Amino acid sequence: MNNIIEPAQLKIGLRVGIELDPYVLNHPIGNGQATWIADQGGRPFVLRFFQPNRGQLEHFLLNARKYAGIKHPSITPNYPPFNSPLWVYSISSVCGGEKLFSYLGKYPDGAPLNVVVSLFDSIAKGLDKVHENNLCHGHLDLSSVQVVNGLGIMIGFGSYNWMTNISETEMDFRFAPPEYLKPKHDFTPAADKYAFMRLILSALLGESKIDSELKVNNLPDEIDQLSHDTWKKIKKWSRPAQRHRPKSLVEVVRILRADMYTNTKTKAVKPKSLATNPKRKAIATTAVVTVIAGVSLSGWNPFQETEIPVKKTEPAKVAEAPEQPNFEELPAILEEPLKVEGKAPQVIKLSPAIFTMGDSQGIGDDNEKPVHQVDIPTGFYLSRYEVTFDQFDKFANETNRELPPDNGWGRGNRPVINVSWYDAKAYAAWLTEQTGQEYRLPTEVEWEYSVRANSETSYWYGNEMQTGYSVCDDCGSQWDGRSTAPVGSQISNPFGLFDMHGNVAEWIEDCYHDSYAGAPSNNRAWLSSDCPSKVIRGGSWYDIPRVGRSSTRYRADPNLKASNWGFRVVRIIRNDI
Repeated sequence: MNNIIEPAQLKIGLRVGIELDPYVLNHPIGNGQATWIADQGGRPFVLRFFQPNRGQLEHFLLNARKYAGIKHPSITPNYPPFNSPLWVYSISSVCGGEKLFSYLGKYPDGAPLNVVVSLFDSIAKGLDKVHENNLCHGHLDLSSVQVVNGLGIMIGFGSYNWMTNISETEMDFRFAPPEYLKPKHDFTPAADKYAFMRLILSALLGESKIDSELKVNNLPDEIDQLSHDTWKKIKKWSRPAQRHRPKSLVEVVRILRADMYTNTKTKAVKPKSLATNPKRKAIATTAVVTVIAGVSLSGWNPFQETEIPVKKTEPAKVAEAPEQPNFEELPAILEEPLKVEGKAPQVIKLSPAIFTMGDSQGIGDDNEKPVHQVDIPTGFYLSRYEVTFDQFDKFANETNRELPPDNGWGRGNRPVINVSWYDAKAYAAWLTEQTGQEYRLPTEVEWEYSVRANSETSYWYGNEMQTGYSVCDDCGSQWDGRSTAPVGSQISNPFGLFDMHGNVAEWIEDCYHDSYAGAPSNNRAWLSSDCPSKVIRGGSWYDIPRVGRSSTRYRADPNLKASNWGFRVVRIIRNDI
């Protein structure tokens, strides 16, 4: 016991655990030195170290093992603890989302009801599920929830439930139940239910309105987001006494969702369609744009006068330029040879188009709005499959880069994972050098046009997830919630593209913006001088189906790597093809 390294002895760069495959401490998070972000094999993890002054070692290990078995889309995975004469710590995945504290800061006077429902729906389902086994989060507050694409994800689930008591070092006490004020207390589902209702209040009223002294009697008589009856129920469930706490958190969210359709004060105005029949207009306009693009590729510009030099003595002989193929004459599929042995990823030709981008159904997050029309004046090629390990490993070996780990799932024709945005960019640049043609990551415009394949529904095949079309956490495949699948294992969309919904989420060229306000109206990457986050699209084997919708988008630090992130590439169409 005396040999165990204590948190105060930890420092950045320290290698902990097994010498052959250690975790390298990156930086501490939260208060104190007990919780760290650490890297292992190019992947980030959260390590929480045992604190001898907060409880017993056997309770720490028993608790960590107990919570390692929980699996739910709203809970970041926990893994079995590490225990040696020197090191004792629990291990969790890194979520990579935005803290709920920061997210709600955008709504100082309370978030819209659709945002609140989106945030807490999956959390309620996850808590109700684990509460059936008398397990609980234990320290639920604004810092223990992160937001990914408008969905709440709980981090550090149960990680402090080995302690004799929770302190303000581990939890924001504005969300702690009254029983936590005792010198010693139990960790029960009832505590989660109290904290959950306090989080609901902070979302509806604004985080700054929540304080440790807030009583139900001090709450307003009504609020704009809710009907009088619903608000009355929320206030009742928020009372401190355990007998008032809701039996089902899913029921709380159900009541809130029902109010979205019955409370006229909060009905959102659905964006008007940009055409009487947007699909028909897109098809017609696409035909026009295709003709224009073909003319443009031929080298003739009717809007620009060209001077032909003429000799004074005799008319100049104008040599005829070699005729360039128009779009329709380009091959439908390309698989270009590399300078080294092998070929570039197979790419599919996609036509010029005008289409409607964003949450046209009115069910998505704020970052999918406003719905807007986008012009793709010239076509492009997009890789039929997500870039595979075979393809990326060839690049890594040729450029002396470290091979990304495959998590033990296999390499070959599985999509490459554990690569950052910069890794994906480097691969595209290498393809450009190897083929003499320009490859890059897709723009958001190109990606959404490609996944929709002329559809206007949540997925290219309809509004409900169907078995055989996607790999996600509840899509009906053998890989759901377990691992990636070999590329092309599911049905392709009408454009001939595979795995656009699920398998791995995909890096995009664009900087992330909180909404489409000011977004480009044509096909170009939306960049900015301050670009801390890049866009991820498409959902993955780990995500719930909603995250894989055609209009779903979320942010990610371009330096991060994850086992459910990959990419595909665009091959530019140029006049000299």
